[in-house]
Amino acid sequence: MSAWGPADDARGPEDGRRLAASFDLMTAVLHGASLPRLLILVAERARAMAGVPLAFIALPSEAAHTLRIDIAVGAGSDRIRGLTVRRGKSMLGRAFGSRRALSARIVADQTLSTLPAGPILILPLDTGEAARGVLAVLGQPGAQPFSPAAARQLLLFADTSARLVQLAEDQRATTPPDDHATAPMLALRPPDTT
Repeated sequence: MSAWGPADDARGPEDGRRLAASFDLMTAVLHGASLPRLLILVAERARAMAGVPLAFIALPSEAAHTLRIDIAVGAGSDRIRGLTVRRGKSMLGRAFGSRRALSARIVADQTLSTLPAGPILILPLDTGEAARGVLAVLGQPGAQPFSPAAARQLLLFADTSARLVQLAEDQRATTPPDDHATAPMLALRPPDTT
């Protein structure tokens, strides 16, 4: 046994894909990527991890008790980008409000009627303190529902993503705009001895 856990605890390819996707997101955060770019990256990586044609992110909108699909990547993304759904009357709203993942064999939600009838997995973007939105991946019509192992990997990625996006927002809020690009470099310089 090592300090990190059992030495024979082999990681499968699913772990590798999740860790690579998390690393890509972490790199983007460290390079100061904008919030929209970070969210697009989250959706792109989730879509690739799940091997599905469509992934999207819904965030709380300005109108009370609604979520708006702001980010969508993949087949049919133009049809749903900008769609607003009520929190209490939709699968997205239930996952957001309960802060729990929701999986269904087919999209059976009137508010998402423009989507093909494939399996859907909706994951809260939960920072540990609050849900900031939901990430959803949608499979091909007729495809099998997401396996528990795939759902677990995507849930871990969604949790990591929410925390990294929160970290990026917190960093922007505390770093003065003029010093944003140079602050990390100044911290690495040795003190001036002259």
